[in-house]
Amino acid sequence: MISGTQRSTLRQHILGGLKPVALALAISGLGTLSAASASAENLTEALDVAYHQGADFSTEKHRLDLIIPADQAPIATMLWIHGGAWAFGDRKSDLELARAFAREGIAVASMSYRLSRGDWRGEEFSDTGVQHPEHVKDVARAFAWLHENADAHGLDNDQIFVSGFSAGGHLSALLAMDGTYLAAHDLAVSDIRAALPVAGGYDLEAYYQAIEEGLGEDIAVGHVLGVFGPRETLPQASPMTYLETATIPMLVMTEGETRDYTQVFDEAVAAMGKTDLIQFSYYDEETHASLVGSLSAEESPARDEMIAYMKSLITE
Repeated sequence: MISGTQRSTLRQHILGGLKPVALALAISGLGTLSAASASAENLTEALDVAYHQGADFSTEKHRLDLIIPADQAPIATMLWIHGGAWAFGDRKSDLELARAFAREGIAVASMSYRLSRGDWRGEEFSDTGVQHPEHVKDVARAFAWLHENADAHGLDNDQIFVSGFSAGGHLSALLAMDGTYLAAHDLAVSDIRAALPVAGGYDLEAYYQAIEEGLGEDIAVGHVLGVFGPRETLPQASPMTYLETATIPMLVMTEGETRDYTQVFDEAVAAMGKTDLIQFSYYDEETHASLVGSLSAEESPARDEMIAYMKSLITE
């Protein structure tokens, strides 16, 4: 059962803590080099780069911002996937996060992806959007672009990590655990060095039940099923479904407000005997918003842990 405090936290997380980002960007097809702010920080920034050009191309969402340290060879590259309940948000909200990692030697490709409808949150939000698996297909497309174009940007495609926050945490874990999406690009999960999901959801049936109990059936249907389709498809979209065959190292991080979602995954990993492959780190003193916010801060224990984890796995 969900306590009154947990119910209040859940409502704040789902309804109050997600602010769609206003898109007011002049977008070019090839991306733009931002030398002004980047040069002062010894960063090279290729902004608004299109990672997909197919028939379903979205001029707003099929783009990424590539932030690369300019004064040293990158230690590794991280594909970063933003949060926002799969229905809100954009890569631009995490530009400072990408720069914070790049200052410490990690190149970051911060991506956007097509979003689901958000009118379950209010009439002022979009009543149209994509459903699963379109979000993770976009993530696979971005990874494939990064893998193919790494050398052109001075990056090593053997050292590409995937990470993301909240909805992006779910998507990063799913990409690393279900090989279907990378296979469409003649790649495999083994092309991912490791995954670092932050405050994501890993068992979507459990997530649906938590939303239904905490916020009611209408929100559960509008939000969760609006993203993933019929309830019987939730296991197929759940990273935990693929735990038995998982082979990619993973550092799973979370905070106090959504600890329960991660705890379910943690217990399943322990029961499966995969604690050497998948590790967990809890920041119980942080909120959902403060944990991701801390990743951009001048001093960040969570960012330090992520970088140390990546360094520990880097191969020559």
